[in-house]
Amino acid sequence: MSYISIPVVTEAMTDQLRHCLKDKDPYVRKTAAICVAKLYATDPRRAERGGFVEMVRDLLVDPNATVVSNAVAALSEIGDRQDGVTFKLNFRVANKLLAALGESSECVPRAVSLDPLKPTISL
Repeated sequence: MSYISIPVVTEAMTDQLRHCLKDKDPYVRKTAAICVAKLYATDPRRAERGGFVEMVRDLLVDPNATVVSNAVAALSEIGDRQDGVTFKLNFRVANKLLAALGESSECVPRAVSLDPLKPTISL
Protein backbone atom coordinates (compact mmCIF):
# COMPACT_ATOMS: atom_id res chain seq x y z
CA MET A 1 0.00 0.00 0.00
CA SER A 2 2.89 2.38 0.62
CA TYR A 3 3.63 2.50 -3.10
CA ILE A 4 0.20 3.98 -3.84
CA SER A 5 0.81 7.70 -3.57
CA ILE A 6 -2.77 8.89 -3.40
CA PRO A 7 -3.46 11.22 -0.44
CA VAL A 8 -6.49 9.20 0.73
CA VAL A 9 -4.45 5.98 0.81
CA THR A 10 -1.52 7.71 2.49
CA GLU A 11 -3.78 9.10 5.19
CA ALA A 12 -5.51 5.77 5.74
CA MET A 13 -2.26 3.86 6.08
CA THR A 14 -0.57 6.08 8.68
CA ASP A 15 -2.38 4.66 11.73
CA GLN A 16 -1.64 1.09 10.68
CA LEU A 17 1.95 1.96 9.88
CA ARG A 18 2.43 3.33 13.39
CA HIS A 19 1.29 -0.02 14.83
CA CYS A 20 3.40 -2.02 12.37
CA LEU A 21 6.58 -0.20 13.41
CA LYS A 22 6.02 -1.55 16.94
CA ASP A 23 4.77 -5.02 15.98
CA LYS A 24 6.27 -8.04 17.72
CA ASP A 25 7.04 -9.73 14.38
CA PRO A 26 10.41 -8.59 12.95
CA TYR A 27 9.19 -9.14 9.38
CA VAL A 28 6.38 -6.63 9.98
CA ARG A 29 8.78 -4.09 11.54
CA LYS A 30 11.33 -4.39 8.72
CA THR A 31 8.64 -3.94 6.09
CA ALA A 32 7.17 -0.98 7.98
CA ALA A 33 10.58 0.74 8.01
CA ILE A 34 10.68 0.68 4.22
CA CYS A 35 7.07 1.92 4.12
CA VAL A 36 8.15 4.99 6.10
CA ALA A 37 10.69 5.80 3.39
CA LYS A 38 7.91 5.52 0.79
CA LEU A 39 5.62 7.67 2.92
CA TYR A 40 8.39 10.25 3.16
CA ALA A 41 8.75 10.23 -0.62
CA THR A 42 5.02 10.84 -1.00
CA ASP A 43 4.38 13.23 1.90
CA PRO A 44 7.49 14.32 3.84
CA ARG A 45 5.55 16.61 6.14
CA ARG A 46 3.19 13.84 7.22
CA ALA A 47 6.14 11.52 7.84
CA GLU A 48 7.93 14.09 9.98
CA ARG A 49 4.86 15.44 11.84
CA GLY A 50 3.63 11.93 12.54
CA GLY A 51 6.93 10.97 14.16
CA PHE A 52 7.58 8.20 11.65
CA VAL A 53 11.20 9.16 10.97
CA GLU A 54 11.88 9.06 14.72
CA MET A 55 10.19 5.67 14.95
CA VAL A 56 12.49 4.33 12.23
CA ARG A 57 15.48 5.76 14.11
CA ASP A 58 14.32 3.78 17.13
CA LEU A 59 14.50 0.61 15.01
CA LEU A 60 18.27 1.11 14.72
CA VAL A 61 18.59 -0.61 18.12
CA ASP A 62 16.13 -3.40 17.33
CA PRO A 63 17.31 -6.86 18.42
CA ASN A 64 16.77 -8.21 14.89
CA ALA A 65 19.59 -7.48 12.42
CA THR A 66 17.25 -7.47 9.41
CA VAL A 67 15.06 -4.84 11.04
CA VAL A 68 18.17 -2.74 11.72
CA SER A 69 19.26 -3.22 8.11
CA ASN A 70 15.95 -2.01 6.73
CA ALA A 71 15.90 0.91 9.15
CA VAL A 72 19.31 1.99 7.85
CA ALA A 73 18.12 1.61 4.26
CA ALA A 74 14.96 3.63 4.98
CA LEU A 75 16.87 6.42 6.70
CA SER A 76 19.38 6.45 3.87
CA GLU A 77 16.57 6.81 1.33
CA ILE A 78 15.01 9.61 3.40
CA GLY A 79 18.37 11.35 3.66
CA ASP A 80 18.84 11.14 -0.11
CA ARG A 81 15.56 12.98 -0.64
CA GLN A 82 16.43 15.98 1.50
CA ASP A 83 19.70 17.89 1.22
CA GLY A 84 21.60 18.44 4.40
CA VAL A 85 19.99 15.64 6.40
CA THR A 86 22.55 13.94 8.62
CA PHE A 87 21.62 11.39 11.21
CA LYS A 88 23.92 11.54 14.20
CA LEU A 89 24.23 8.28 16.08
CA ASN A 90 25.42 7.69 19.59
CA PHE A 91 27.90 5.01 20.62
CA ARG A 92 25.18 2.47 21.50
CA VAL A 93 23.52 2.74 18.09
CA ALA A 94 26.86 2.63 16.26
CA ASN A 95 27.75 -0.59 18.09
CA LYS A 96 24.38 -2.07 17.17
CA LEU A 97 24.98 -1.22 13.51
CA LEU A 98 28.40 -2.82 13.60
CA ALA A 99 26.92 -5.97 15.11
CA ALA A 100 24.24 -6.00 12.41
CA LEU A 101 26.91 -5.91 9.69
CA GLY A 102 27.96 -9.45 10.50
CA GLU A 103 24.48 -10.82 11.08
CA SER A 104 22.61 -9.49 8.08
CA SER A 105 22.77 -10.36 4.43
CA GLU A 106 20.65 -7.30 3.62
CA CYS A 107 21.90 -3.87 2.58
CA VAL A 108 23.57 -2.69 5.80
CA PRO A 109 27.13 -3.09 4.47
CA ARG A 110 26.30 -0.90 1.46
CA ALA A 111 24.23 1.69 3.30
CA VAL A 112 26.56 2.35 6.23
CA SER A 113 29.95 3.87 5.82
CA LEU A 114 31.97 4.45 8.95
CA ASP A 115 34.64 7.12 8.98
CA PRO A 116 36.90 6.76 12.04
CA LEU A 117 37.81 10.44 11.87
CA LYS A 118 34.24 11.65 12.29
CA PRO A 119 32.06 11.11 15.37
CA THR A 120 28.91 10.76 13.29
CA ILE A 121 27.57 8.34 10.75
CA SER A 122 25.91 10.08 7.82
CA LEU A 123 23.09 8.19 6.19
